Amino acid sequence: MTRRVGIRMQRVPSSLLLYCICLGTLVQAITDGALFLERGHRGIVPCPLSKTCKILVVPNVDAMYWYYGSTSDTSLLISYFWGRVAPQNGIPEGVYDIDDECNLIIENVTASNEGAYYFKLKPHLKSMEEGQIEVYDKVSPSHPYPTVIGCDQDQDEDTCEVRVRHDSTVHNLTCVMEQVKPAVELKWFLGGLTELKASTAVRSVFLPANTGSSLRNNTYSTSATIQVPSDYNDIEYVCEAMGVAVGSSSTRTRVRLITQTKPTTATYDEVQSSINPGTTLALIDCIPIPNKPVDSIVILWVLASILLTCIVAAGIYIVCLKKTQSELIRDFRAGTYATVSMSLQDPP
Repeated sequence: MTRRVGIRMQRVPSSLLLYCICLGTLVQAITDGALFLERGHRGIVPCPLSKTCKILVVPNVDAMYWYYGSTSDTSLLISYFWGRVAPQNGIPEGVYDIDDECNLIIENVTASNEGAYYFKLKPHLKSMEEGQIEVYDKVSPSHPYPTVIGCDQDQDEDTCEVRVRHDSTVHNLTCVMEQVKPAVELKWFLGGLTELKASTAVRSVFLPANTGSSLRNNTYSTSATIQVPSDYNDIEYVCEAMGVAVGSSSTRTRVRLITQTKPTTATYDEVQSSINPGTTLALIDCIPIPNKPVDSIVILWVLASILLTCIVAAGIYIVCLKKTQSELIRDFRAGTYATVSMSLQDPP
């Protein structure tokens, strides 16, 4: 006779129960009857009868079988029979294992390991027992705290500052938690106490197979946005991430708004007169006059104007000079003629 064990983790209460087993790189969590195993780590699918199952103590257990998807022969992953553990259906060594407490060991958890696992256990001189466990893969965030867009924030710090324009009346604060599984829940709080109404969105992440980012493929990215007054410089806003992906306790990022200084409108002379030694003052609204070189066309135009003026002046001078010479010659001739005439009239 076969006795079916109440599985789908019925021994776990309906409230959130999280426990971690730290054996090397093993990370796992049981939440609301579902088992979450960290992708890329070594995972354990626990047998509910592990406390009484000591397969290394012969003859405590005669046989142990682990299946994936169903209990058909073709779905058998690995088996234990009279002291020997062996993979089945062509599965190579090192993919699965059974420990001495009848737990299934998955050496490297991937997205393909998600699904229903079945076991059959035959204690010595007892009836066969069997059960089922639902397994999901989990991807933790690459950064421990939510990221706030436009925030001056280090990866391992939970506080940051956002600079806003002095002339803006409102500002959007957007908090994101990217490439995790399952998707997290994001909330905004004013001062860490009063929850604010946020606009949230969850999108699926599918990365190309050739990117080498299989650990982040088939995950979720969550964002939450609020609109806040830009002049609330002394108020702290808090973005909180909750869910299996971030662990049993939520993670928070604290944000403060910093209003940028209004740019100066002073003139250049006013600023120069107010500068003290050792003080640097940047003019935002003043436009400096550049030291632009004189255009060559202007130079040619000036030279041509000067040359033309000289030519005109020289022409006028020559005309006047010729006129004066003509008058002198005429006067000279007239005077000479008069002198000769007088001399001819006087007797010797």
